[in-house]
Amino acid sequence: MLYYISCFIFGFFLPAFVAYDNCIQQSRFENIIIFGDSNSDTGNVFKLSNYTWPLSPPYYHGRFCNDRNWVDQLQVNGIKNYAYGSATTDNDQVQGYTKFNTLLVPGVNQQMDKYFNEYSSNIISSQKTLHIIWAGGNNVIFNPALPIPDIVNNLTNLVIKLCENNAKYVLIFNQVPAQYIPDALTIANASILAQMTAGFNCLTTNNLHAIQQASIHILDIHSLILKVITQGLDYFIDTINNCWSTINATIIIKNCQDPNKNVFVDETHFTYPVHELIADVIRKFLLPSYTVNTASCYIQNA
Repeated sequence: MLYYISCFIFGFFLPAFVAYDNCIQQSRFENIIIFGDSNSDTGNVFKLSNYTWPLSPPYYHGRFCNDRNWVDQLQVNGIKNYAYGSATTDNDQVQGYTKFNTLLVPGVNQQMDKYFNEYSSNIISSQKTLHIIWAGGNNVIFNPALPIPDIVNNLTNLVIKLCENNAKYVLIFNQVPAQYIPDALTIANASILAQMTAGFNCLTTNNLHAIQQASIHILDIHSLILKVITQGLDYFIDTINNCWSTINATIIIKNCQDPNKNVFVDETHFTYPVHELIADVIRKFLLPSYTVNTASCYIQNA
């Protein structure tokens, strides 16, 4: 079972927002391959939509954020990002659509197929290649009736797929506390969402623990976001409500003056400071000196 540790990141908030002068001096990985949805997308949907979605501005250059997201903020070389906004784990299980359900996007399974076609086996199997997956929540958004175990099994199969292609290092995000996501509250009440998330994360941990072919780690984004929301009022003015409201593909209403004082930039996505916290956790994981349980309290062995 994943061992959750509660701790602060650099005194929790403000020091973590100090910008890094340059990219980290060293990374133990030469290739960082990213699969996922809008939490990680650095412009794939923007290109797919002919640069019309997400609406930029106010969104930052095709990111689903008011500024650079966590991928941008890693500031390391060798990143290849296959993530698409609104992606599910697999379009064969449930299809994901972006720009208000007008554009079909590739699921993580389809993203991986493209990756395997583009990269040689020696890159995929290299000890210097890290594969990152952050996905799963959109399966529920697009099909609320889909059983959580089915989604977790699908997500697990993606990790197995990487292992079958001899991937050596995999970092997978668990699920954020859905009971606080504004858009998720339109699907179910907070208590049900909390139970769903807890079940999802428990099953994910158990499933990944059984995979022995690779070094698999879990980034406990659930605990990180929970701490931001429940203990972040020293920095954030509003940890619950979204700063922007997306009315349609061309109209976004701004409900606050400074998105960086909110946790949520819109009904689903996080603001720049939250992404900075996420990037800070992963930066430590990339360092040659990284040691589990000491370098980061949010990344654990599966």
